[in-house]
Amino acid sequence: IRRPPPPAVGWCSPDHGCVDSCANTTYLMLKLTQRVHIVGCRRSGTTLMTELMWYSYAFSGRHGHEISVFEPIPANETLYLTKKPPDTLRIHRVFQADPNLHVIAMLRDPRAVITSKHNIRPEVYFAGYQRWSEYVDAIERLRDHPRFLLIRYEELVADPDAIQARIGKQFSFLQQKRPFSAYPEGVDDLDPLAELSLNGVRPFDTSRVDGWREHLPRVKGQLRDHPDMPQALIRIGYEENEDWTSTLDDVGYYTQDYKDAGPGFLRRLETGFRFWLKTQRYLRALEH
Repeated sequence: IRRPPPPAVGWCSPDHGCVDSCANTTYLMLKLTQRVHIVGCRRSGTTLMTELMWYSYAFSGRHGHEISVFEPIPANETLYLTKKPPDTLRIHRVFQADPNLHVIAMLRDPRAVITSKHNIRPEVYFAGYQRWSEYVDAIERLRDHPRFLLIRYEELVADPDAIQARIGKQFSFLQQKRPFSAYPEGVDDLDPLAELSLNGVRPFDTSRVDGWREHLPRVKGQLRDHPDMPQALIRIGYEENEDWTSTLDDVGYYTQDYKDAGPGFLRRLETGFRFWLKTQRYLRALEH
């Protein structure tokens, strides 16, 4: 029986049945391929950052919209761009181990995150505070690493070229083609799913930074369920005190099930085990 060929870059699939030969080939290819991976909570600007990176820097290739860092890179790529928000919770071990993996994490005011909507499900809010909090804790574990950069969404839309200067300083191997501030002039290859996530291609707009004030019932509902929110805002620099909560005094609560409760215990257990296996496979490839 002829075995299927191993992936050109990444690590071998579980059904391939090989050990050393694929691992050796995989590691040689990994050493030749730099990867920039975008993470962060959904509705925090991960799609915008991915599109800006593709627009402004000379990458050899990218995945259309979202793909996990645990998925292999196509053959013959030298500098590859990917994005996957949920990888924020799963990437730590492989990030520490892989010298060619570079990570940009997006951070946004949680009040804006929990009041953001997506064209896929416009009738509901697309992210909850619990998930945002988990992502922030995960990002904290990556801070101060030389292959990691944290970007605040609010700073990106206010001064995109200043953020681009930070990226260029942190990741000096990137070759700039255009300034961030020129976006979206000349964009002609936007992935349809990315356009949906962005709610359309448009210039930078700071007016939405405080857009959460138009959704106060949603904010109050999440604050009731997560009373640590005011202190979290102070800790990460979005507020100096809790005075902002007074805007909610005469507001009713809004609640929803979608995206707020998080997966159940068994789902979390299954996901954790599945990504533990993927992590082990990734690390074994690097060891050869």
